[in-house]
Amino acid sequence: MTPPNHKTAFANVALGLLCLAYAYWTLSRRAEAFGIGTTHASTNTTGCYQFGKVLSLVEFDHGSGSFRPFTQELRVHGFDIYWDSLEPTLLTFAVVNHQQSGSGVSIFRHRIGTKVLWHVKTVKSPLLYAPNDVVATSHNTFYATNDMRSTNSIMRKIEIFFGMPWGHIVHYNHAGVFSVAASGISYPNGIARSADGSSVYVAASSEPSVIVFRPAVDGTLEPMGKTVFRDFIPDNVSVDTATGQVLVAGFLNTFEMFRYNREVLGGTSARPAGAVRRLRPLADPRKGFAEESVLTHDGALLPATTSATLQRRSGTQRILLGSVMANHIAICRVGDSARA
Repeated sequence: MTPPNHKTAFANVALGLLCLAYAYWTLSRRAEAFGIGTTHASTNTTGCYQFGKVLSLVEFDHGSGSFRPFTQELRVHGFDIYWDSLEPTLLTFAVVNHQQSGSGVSIFRHRIGTKVLWHVKTVKSPLLYAPNDVVATSHNTFYATNDMRSTNSIMRKIEIFFGMPWGHIVHYNHAGVFSVAASGISYPNGIARSADGSSVYVAASSEPSVIVFRPAVDGTLEPMGKTVFRDFIPDNVSVDTATGQVLVAGFLNTFEMFRYNREVLGGTSARPAGAVRRLRPLADPRKGFAEESVLTHDGALLPATTSATLQRRSGTQRILLGSVMANHIAICRVGDSARA
C-alpha cells in the first residue's frame, strides 16, 4: 500500500485555492468594469436636450436629377470623414459596411455645396473580417479596427466578458493593400487620429482602456501608452482638433445595455447609463492621459452613449452625443455649471 504523499496533497490544495482566488479576482474585476448592479445619477446634463427622431436615407438619381430612397446595400457601423487643406471643398467618407456578401469599408465622396454623396468603391479583405470602426488617413487610405477574432455568437460573448486580447487593427494603403498594423488588443472599438496625424487613439473596450499609438511610414502602429478605466467601458473616441484632447463616449452598466437591446422592440424598462470622459495626452505618451469626467447621464437622455464629438460654432461649444440604440441625438452645452 502506497503511503499518502502529504506534500503533494498540500500542493494540490494550495493550487486549487490559488485558482479560486484568481477566478474570484477576474470575475470581480470584470463585474466592476461592466458596471453590474450599478446605478448612476445624471451630472452636468441640465444643458442637454434631444434633437431629431427618425432619419430617412436617400440617394441621388443622376437620371432624374433628384433624390430617391437609397436602394443599395449599406449597413453602416463606424465611419469617418476626411478633409484636408489641399482640396478644401472635398470630403471623403470611409464607412464600415456590413454587407451580406461580407463586411468591408465603403468610400464615398462629397463636394461641399452640392447635394450628392457618390460611391467610389467598397474594399474587402480576409484581414477585415470583423470591422467595427474606421479612421481615414487620406482620401484613399485608412485604419480599421477588427474588434474580435470570433464570429460565433457564444464565443464572442466569452471573448468580450473575459477581455481576451484577440482583436487587431488593419491598415489600407495607397496601393490598395491591407496589412495588420497592431494586434493583441482587447476588443478594439472606436479609432481616431490627432490633427497632425502623429497619434492614433483606440478604445479597447474589453480591457477597458484607450491606447495611443504612433504610426510608422509602413502603416504599422507602435503602442506608446494608455489609460485604463475602472468603472467605464469606452466605445468611440473623437479628437478636439483645437486642443488635441480626446473625447471618449461609453457605458456605465453594460449588462443593462444588453437588456435594452434584447427588449427594446417589445418595450423595456432598461435605462443603460452613459458618460463622456475627456483625455488630455501627456507630454510623455508612455504615461497615457490625464482623465476628466465631462458628464454622466442615467439613461433618460439616451440609451447609453456610443459617440461624442465637440462642435464649435459662433463662439458656442456643444457636445453632440449619439447612441447606436437611439433614433435621435442629444446636444449638450459645454461649460454649463448646473447639475442634474
